[in-house]
Order: sequence, then structure tokens, then C-alpha cells
Amino acid sequence: MSNVAAFGGSLIKQIGTRSEIAAFFELINRHKEKSIVGDLALVTDRLYRRTVAREDLDALAGQLDECRRIFRAVPVVPGSWDEFNLGEKSVGLDRRASNLAAAFHSVFSALDRVLEGAQYDKRHLGYDRPIRLQAFEGPKSYEHQYMKSEEFEKPDIRPIWLE
Repeated sequence: MSNVAAFGGSLIKQIGTRSEIAAFFELINRHKEKSIVGDLALVTDRLYRRTVAREDLDALAGQLDECRRIFRAVPVVPGSWDEFNLGEKSVGLDRRASNLAAAFHSVFSALDRVLEGAQYDKRHLGYDRPIRLQAFEGPKSYEHQYMKSEEFEKPDIRPIWLE
């Protein structure tokens, strides 16, 4: 099973296993009603399933910060991870953390880094590449890396990284 990467600008960062990233988005969906900024659609729809365009990167950063704030208030208790079928391998999840923000710290950090990379590339190099999630290794990684952004934008598309 392939791991998931965030791709933005000229950076690609491994963020976790498919199970971990699916759990990340499921938990955001469960707790999004706690948001004080309102809609988190750039995270729950665009980043989850499609791409996030350069003009939305600042808003995405704000929504990720809001997710992080919400997750700080959600404790991790024994059995929290049982429903997600995560297996033994951990890449983007600290299962010993005391709250969800700490548990997904490496995911948030990698996403922050690719956001910065995408903004830098646009500002200094003139490249306008959207942020997206894709396979990290194996044949799907190669295929995903060279897919046109339009391929990620098909109506009702299943998240590419879940393939």
C-alpha cells in the first residue's frame, strides 16, 4: 500500500499512510462544526479530493490553522485509533500524543511546508502549481506526478491518493 504525499510548488512531502490520511480527514469532518471561522471546504473538499489553486493558498493556510486549533481540544484516549484500521506502520501519526493536533503534527507540518513552497514558486519563479495529494511511491506516484491538474478536477472524482 502506497503512502500519501502532498505536492505543492516543486516540493513533494510524504504525509502519511492512506489509512492515516483518511483518518485525518474523517476526524476533520467529525469536528468541523466546532469551527469559529465557518466553512472548511478548502480542506474537506479541495485538498481532500481535488487541488487547491494558488489564489486560495492563504485561505487554505487559515483553514488548516483552524483545524489544528480544533484538534488541540480533542483528546486522544485509549482506543481512539481502533476504528481506523491503521495497521502497525506509522508515518504521519503519533499514536501516543495527548490530542489530535499533536497526533497529526507531522501532517500539518508537511502541509505547511508545501504551502510555503507553492507560494515561493509563484512569487519568485513564476510557477503556478496547485497543491494536491497523491501517491508517494510506486507506479501510482509516477502516474500522479505527471497528471494534468484538470484530471484532479473531474466532477465527483474519488480522491486520487486513495487509488
